[in-house]
Amino acid sequence: MLLTKDTSIYTLTKDYPFLIDSLATHNKSFEKLKNPLMRQTVGRVASVEKAAGMGNESALSLLLFIAGEIMINTGEAVEIAPPASMNTQSGDRKLPQKERMAALKEIIKDLHDGVEFSKLQDKFNQTVGDISPQEIAALEQTLVNEGLPEAEIKRMCHLHAALFQNALEEQQMPPVSPGHPVHTYLKENSQVKKLVAEIREVLGTSKEPAESEWPFMIGRLSFLTQELAGIQTHYVRKENQLFPLLEKHDLSAPGKVMWEVHDDIRNKFRRTQELLAEKSRVDGAAALHDLVDEVDEMVRKEENILLPMCLQLLTEEDWSRCRLGDDEIGYSFGIMPEGEWTPVKPAETTSRPDLVDLSTGQLPQEIVDAILCNLPVDVSFVGPDDRVAYYSDSVHRIFPRSAAVIGREVKNCHPSKSVHMVTEILEAFKRGERDKAEFWLELGGKFIHIQYLALKNKQGTYLGCLEVGQDATHLRSLTGQKRLLEWE
Repeated sequence: MLLTKDTSIYTLTKDYPFLIDSLATHNKSFEKLKNPLMRQTVGRVASVEKAAGMGNESALSLLLFIAGEIMINTGEAVEIAPPASMNTQSGDRKLPQKERMAALKEIIKDLHDGVEFSKLQDKFNQTVGDISPQEIAALEQTLVNEGLPEAEIKRMCHLHAALFQNALEEQQMPPVSPGHPVHTYLKENSQVKKLVAEIREVLGTSKEPAESEWPFMIGRLSFLTQELAGIQTHYVRKENQLFPLLEKHDLSAPGKVMWEVHDDIRNKFRRTQELLAEKSRVDGAAALHDLVDEVDEMVRKEENILLPMCLQLLTEEDWSRCRLGDDEIGYSFGIMPEGEWTPVKPAETTSRPDLVDLSTGQLPQEIVDAILCNLPVDVSFVGPDDRVAYYSDSVHRIFPRSAAVIGREVKNCHPSKSVHMVTEILEAFKRGERDKAEFWLELGGKFIHIQYLALKNKQGTYLGCLEVGQDATHLRSLTGQKRLLEWE
């Protein structure tokens, strides 16, 4: 057989399965090949040369190792086409890995210092030639670790993408099975592309639609913009699913930078929808052009950088956790994951005797108690036997309580004139006729809000009644908005 730098890793491991263990032993970077999903996805598009780059070794060294393993295990003759003898183009790695990263860092720093873009693009093509999504993520993480503010990387991220665009677009997105989280992200992106194309078609090429045409365009554009806004659930899944998993693998910078861009897009959606509602022709059209450009650019960043990098980095257990969490958050455009890929059951968290097991985590009892006592509300719990079992002993108490109330029948904790109502509420909860009772009153110049909530387990069995009381005077007086960034 002929073995070249372009030979597919997937083909090699399919034809010679023993190479899976051999490569994993040869270089720790190749241990992921033991995962069938990784072989089916990244392995299909990873050549020997790209695999060598990921493993920080030369393509020739890896070719020689693979050839030796095939000949030893099969006796088959293997012919090697050394990389140096090939007609190379800009896609070849012209520098060893350490020198590549140094050259990339220098190029990016020059870009941030204002060096002419075309000169840096020529320098990239002549010295580095290609780049993987993993290298871009590692590069940004390194720059953040060395002190470059994430806000600065976000400011320049479009230029980063443009600088590496040709090299990235030459790489194909690894195929993924229907039902896999990445497959669902790609389906949502396909819908985004359709909506963006339709909005651009309605807007036309002019940045300023004709005044006579605007009344006929505004309704359709408002509808399409509202449809496109559905992509924000897609962003929430990335923020709460993919980014934490990347952080587990020591890559926090890409997620932080992309989250800031998400927030920019959210602001553009709000502003564009306001202008369209006002029927503002010039400003509305300009804002919409800007919005769809930004959304379209995010699709490219995902498909060229984020998703291929995640496929390379995350484990099958990571993807399984991601898939289960995706269902809780939801999906965009009514798209649901369907198909042959199903998540494996994640390893169960080891129970610790010093922690309280909760549905979404484990906490020390001291922390659980501190949380309940510091909520800005009164909390009391009445068990299914109608006896008081708990109250939060906090500074926010509206009605007085003492430890003597524990175990007392709840009907004895209320004035006689209201006992019948309390009893009626609890009986309705037990029968399953009601799940909530809500009241509010003015008391001593304060506006008090009270809720009784029926608590049930997953099987629907009544567990008791939670009473939540709150002094809502301050909340009732709030107007306008105050965002997190305005905290003092």
